[in-house]
Amino acid sequence: MRIQKLLAAGLLTIASTGLFAQGFEGSIYFTKSNMVDVTQYAYHVKGNMVRIDEMVEGSDKLVATLLVNLENGEMTALSHERNLYMNRPNKDDKGGAIVGAEVIDGQLKRAIHGVNCSQVRVKNKAADREVMYWVSDDASYAFFPKLLNILKRKDNFSTYYLSIPNVGNKLPMMAQENTLLRDKKGFLQVDKLEKKKLDDSLFKIPAGFEKVER
Repeated sequence: MRIQKLLAAGLLTIASTGLFAQGFEGSIYFTKSNMVDVTQYAYHVKGNMVRIDEMVEGSDKLVATLLVNLENGEMTALSHERNLYMNRPNKDDKGGAIVGAEVIDGQLKRAIHGVNCSQVRVKNKAADREVMYWVSDDASYAFFPKLLNILKRKDNFSTYYLSIPNVGNKLPMMAQENTLLRDKKGFLQVDKLEKKKLDDSLFKIPAGFEKVER
């Protein structure tokens, strides 16, 4: 009986580990704005591959696509208008978290698109900025911090997020950037989140696209 219990516990642990390792697979659609321009994106995630589509505001028409390999950091940019693709080199700078950030864990909770979230605020007094995030309590989004570290974006939504300690494999479902006097400077929000199986072809260079060099 003891052996059976140990075997059962072992199998449960393996199964749980496997589910965690699989992480999120599906598509995340979101809107980003600096209060002047509005950009709409879709992240398609499967295993170690992420496809980032930039779309024309208010439509499904693709402007550009970036294919990112989370395992080796390789990136390929696609131009749909010209049927071209090119390899995008990794940036030499470190990027990442900002210096002097003050992180404040809020007590507020809310659900966004069925995902339970907690409020986290990141304040930078020297820059007169604060970004308030609604971060998923679900830690199955391992792709996200890996993606940010590869892209090395300099916008406050990215750098302030990486300043949150132990953020782990969570996803910001909504964020708002303000001055310390609460003047709104930008927002980011998930419009739709779909957990679904994706075809491998989504992460390959389309037929007929020609390679160009930088």
